[in-house]
Amino acid sequence: MPRLFTLIKVAIVEDIILSNRITVVTPSYNQARFLDETLASVIAQRDEIHEYFVFDGGSTDGSQDVIRKYESRIDHWVSEKDKGQSDAISKGFARATGDILYWINSDDVLLPGAIKKVRTLFADNPDLGAITGWQVFIDGDSRVMSCTRMPGESYQLASWGVTHISQPSTFFKRELFNKIGGLNLGLHCVMDTELWYRMLDTKQPWTSAEMYVAGFRRHEDAKGHATGSWAQRYHKEQEELKKQFPHFSSNTKSPFGRLWHQASQIFSGKRIAANADTKRYKGKPWQEAFGFVPPEI
Repeated sequence: MPRLFTLIKVAIVEDIILSNRITVVTPSYNQARFLDETLASVIAQRDEIHEYFVFDGGSTDGSQDVIRKYESRIDHWVSEKDKGQSDAISKGFARATGDILYWINSDDVLLPGAIKKVRTLFADNPDLGAITGWQVFIDGDSRVMSCTRMPGESYQLASWGVTHISQPSTFFKRELFNKIGGLNLGLHCVMDTELWYRMLDTKQPWTSAEMYVAGFRRHEDAKGHATGSWAQRYHKEQEELKKQFPHFSSNTKSPFGRLWHQASQIFSGKRIAANADTKRYKGKPWQEAFGFVPPEI
């Protein structure tokens, strides 16, 4: 009898996990240099992904050829002019039938085991609205720069000016995304942060995956490194966020919040562990550091 109950429990848990279907969307535009790594990192976990969409904005650098290499494992892809990154992501999520949504840009990578871990967490914690995992920074040559272990998020922490949300390592319920009205298509630089703020305003639980789930690439063509008109737009959108969400503004970060963050990182051991990981992996290709096995195509 005990064995029977165990089998029944396992079957129920597996069924719950299966119900937490993940839709992954990759927006892309002229990122052929990195796109192969992004697609391969997602396709390698395809068995855990309900559906995968790629929306290319009409690239002229050969990106379509890269996508065609993997098209048998992609549910839908298109290469046509759009209104920008937010538009591409929104088109993908509009097609989504998964319970959980996630987007990964065409220069970032999904780390091994991430999807299974996230699905299990959502299954074990049905009240969760979002999950953010730990992150690795990689350079333009795909080598590890540093590792960060972020704690979970909450409205209270955000009101103290403490947020650690990383877009490439954040997954959220489709129900929550739709409830707050989706992405703001008028934003092109801080649409992720604005989305997180609206999610935090719902006060729905938001936890940490407690594992490295994504590699965030820092390179000269990234928006965060942009100059000229892009830099001006980025600054303008950040100022708009401060006005719209004064209760989350970094300008109002409280001394208590800053102290709490520093103390929690130290006493939880996360900072020490992340520093050790950085020392261990720095300079290595992310594939080698995290045991990535390329998918069979």
